[in-house]
Amino acid sequence: MNKLWNTALLLVLLAGFSCKQAQDIKAFTEARYSLQNVRDVKLNGMDIEQRIQERRGFSNEERDSLLAAVTSHTLEVSATLALHVTLQEKSEEERNLTITRMKWLLEVDGEDALTGTIDETMVLQEGMNSLPIATPVGLANDGNLPNYTGLSRLITLLGKKVDIRQHVTLKIKPTIKTPVGNVESPAYITVSKPTGIVAFFR
Repeated sequence: MNKLWNTALLLVLLAGFSCKQAQDIKAFTEARYSLQNVRDVKLNGMDIEQRIQERRGFSNEERDSLLAAVTSHTLEVSATLALHVTLQEKSEEERNLTITRMKWLLEVDGEDALTGTIDETMVLQEGMNSLPIATPVGLANDGNLPNYTGLSRLITLLGKKVDIRQHVTLKIKPTIKTPVGNVESPAYITVSKPTGIVAFFR
């Protein structure tokens, strides 16, 4: 996040805005992000949370339908994320950061699988943030070609009726709002998982 911080801070200072605004941007770009739980997860209307709790996998027909939706760019996921933000430097003043857009990437056992963009404005604060999101889902690319390996691993896990959360990693690339324009992070940020994986869907 250092490149993002340096770019954003330089823009803010050149524009002559307050030191507090620069400090807020620095604090959040150096923060630790942890996904505490996910609620109301739906893939094209299918309740994923209920299936995980019941250890109920997808049928062959459902997996084929999801694959077709991904490759045809008609798959959409909606959920409510509980994202915890831990700032490295404490302050008595309330701090927040406005994100205007956020790209995301889902890895399965280290392989890029799915990607998308959340085109919603979100305001992050220190501590717990509840973020309702809706985003189209597409295949991650391997160079200029779609990467089917990660998707294949994900579909295989779904068919085994196992808890896939131990196998997936979420990464985000936010675009932050500054007084002189929006600045996108130059690299993806890995969002850590909660210590107790069982608490993920509470």
